[in-house]
Amino acid sequence: MNLENKTAIVTGAGRGMGRSFALKLASQGVTIGLCDIEETSVNETARLIKDANGKSFAYEVDVKDETQVNAFVAEFINITGRLDILVNNAAIHPLHMIENITVEEWDNVLAVNLRSCFLFCRAVIPQMKNQAYGRIISISSEAGKNGGTICAPHYAASKGAIISFTRNLARQVGEFGITVNSIAPGRIATPMANQVSPEENQVYIDRSAVKRLGDPSDIANVIAFLADPASGFITGETMNVNGGTLMD
Repeated sequence: MNLENKTAIVTGAGRGMGRSFALKLASQGVTIGLCDIEETSVNETARLIKDANGKSFAYEVDVKDETQVNAFVAEFINITGRLDILVNNAAIHPLHMIENITVEEWDNVLAVNLRSCFLFCRAVIPQMKNQAYGRIISISSEAGKNGGTICAPHYAASKGAIISFTRNLARQVGEFGITVNSIAPGRIATPMANQVSPEENQVYIDRSAVKRLGDPSDIANVIAFLADPASGFITGETMNVNGGTLMD
């Protein structure tokens, strides 16, 4: 991989997979713009990167807010002079049956999980076009393909939409040297997976080919691959990274 001196924005970088993505890219020499709605957690990610001799800038950002997204992207580009990689990771996953989902909750899940992808892509693409280079990677989910295995219809809907958004955007910007891909993780050992019982997680493990939950590093390694200049002939793709629970 050749990511030395690249720059990246990672959303939802305060914990879980987002933190893993940021640490992986920073370890490859990428300067990271970290954002999360939780200031304390995103600052902790920045500290971990600094302790590993990496470079990052941490911001508290509500990813569904247009003004905050635009200001964050503009400031990071002003500091670094370019923007090579965008990782759309921020997401929420309330576990409610449809009868118990309010309109407000539905709208909030779609705003955090899906609108944020639109807002960040729209904000970074002008810079990527000017550079004639960019890598956009959005985190979808196995639930976006099969509807999910636990109750969260708004989450599944948002993740399915990311797949279609990825394909459409890839066609729009490919001629400018920008690739757009997504990743569909299976169940990963993060706080989100801990929302369900150990017994439910064991059912998932038993269904998998590799007989384990995923680790955030499993997804981070694919992020690094898709972020690399050598991946320039891959676009519009949604990569399954699920240990064999869904093969398509």
